[in-house]
Amino acid sequence: MRRVAVAIVIIACGGGTPASIADPVIDAGSEFSQQEAAAASDVLSIIVDPLELSPKFSPATYDYVLRCAAGPNAVNVTVIDSKGSTTTPVTLSENQDYGVRGYNIRCLPHDFPPILVGGNGTPTAGWYLVNSQTYAMVLDTNGTPVWYAHGTAVLDVESLATNHVSFFPNATGTFGVNLAAGFQLDWLDLAQTKKVQAVTTPTDGHELRLLSDGSHLLFTYSLVPHTNLTGLSTFGKDETMVDCSIQRVDPAGKVTWTWSAADHIDPITETLDPLTTSTGEIDVFHCNSIDVDSIGNMLVSLRETNAVYYIDHLTGTIQWKLGGSPTNKDGAAWIQIVNDPQVGFSEQHDARFAPNGHVTLFDDHCGVQTGVARGVDYYVDVSNKKATFSWQYLGTGQSKYEGSFRRYSDGESVIGWGYNPKDTRVLTEVDAQGQDIFDVSLGGEVSYRAIKVPKSELDPSLLRASAGK
Repeated sequence: MRRVAVAIVIIACGGGTPASIADPVIDAGSEFSQQEAAAASDVLSIIVDPLELSPKFSPATYDYVLRCAAGPNAVNVTVIDSKGSTTTPVTLSENQDYGVRGYNIRCLPHDFPPILVGGNGTPTAGWYLVNSQTYAMVLDTNGTPVWYAHGTAVLDVESLATNHVSFFPNATGTFGVNLAAGFQLDWLDLAQTKKVQAVTTPTDGHELRLLSDGSHLLFTYSLVPHTNLTGLSTFGKDETMVDCSIQRVDPAGKVTWTWSAADHIDPITETLDPLTTSTGEIDVFHCNSIDVDSIGNMLVSLRETNAVYYIDHLTGTIQWKLGGSPTNKDGAAWIQIVNDPQVGFSEQHDARFAPNGHVTLFDDHCGVQTGVARGVDYYVDVSNKKATFSWQYLGTGQSKYEGSFRRYSDGESVIGWGYNPKDTRVLTEVDAQGQDIFDVSLGGEVSYRAIKVPKSELDPSLLRASAGK
């Protein structure tokens, strides 16, 4: 496997159109003219001394970064073309974007995580959305951060609409406890930022979905004191249980629909891996993903039940259950997994409907004796109550928490590995044949998810203009 350190070169269980040589992109507000940008096709090399460009300069690559120190960074930018070379002294500050001859050079903050890229092929065009502990970021297919934003404890970087980036900037632990916390939505084309949060109870950072009417679906975890959990592990009849609820919040911030896991799922018979929090509550469900199908019904993943539930959006009734125990309070059909080389999944994340109608998820495979984390694909036959194993891509060990898995119509798949003590990669992209074509690591940091969106989803000029803001 090819594995290249980006050493700025970058130095260091639980609607845009790609730029071309003939039509280069130059940022609005750049000190360089469009006439100069039109000469980009003549550029042979750009050198920044004493720092280094990442990635290595190529005339067809338009975005580069430098690892900058705190404070001013005095550099010399040398452009080499067919007529010779020109050197310009420049002083750059952290987050500053410098445009030269149609190329964009970003001075990264001093605390930006190191990036390592690898793989054995060339990924299709698109953007990768990932996070470190304190940065939400959008990477291009060179692993270059074209956009990023700072937070205190970042989760769930997504693009839910064209030129839209959302993320949870201030996660506070296993579940949301801060009433003021919420998702940050950056509408890049409107230069607007909006906050979306649950109503009355704390917002949880695991998931945010955008519906066609502008409403959002999100999770909120509420504490239920004096709950009888006798029969579940060693718990008693006076426990504080963590419930999981879904809220649909309209554009005006009003709750128009709610769903509570405790109303439809029995923790005594369905919870398989209960988690005791640091403050003593019993997390029996731990919802971590929502997907919505064409008729508005929801596919919801609950980590502690080792199961995925299909929920009627009108009644809230669970229609079927994939994985976990064969019981359900609603009497839902239990979909039995067959022909799975790892028997089944456990402590899963990111359950989704694939483009072909299959169900995919990231199987952390934590808490079991054998097997490793993976992205896995099932054909679900509800009428016969069977989920037939279809495809998987295996990791190197079990993941303790987090992770994601998405399959795309171009045949490629992206796996976000969550926290795997044996593997520092945050993502792997594989082709239709299951060959590893692209990997990204963030210097040992963990990304909650790693997803890919089409190149047309995010305009590169808008990403550049709002990066680091």
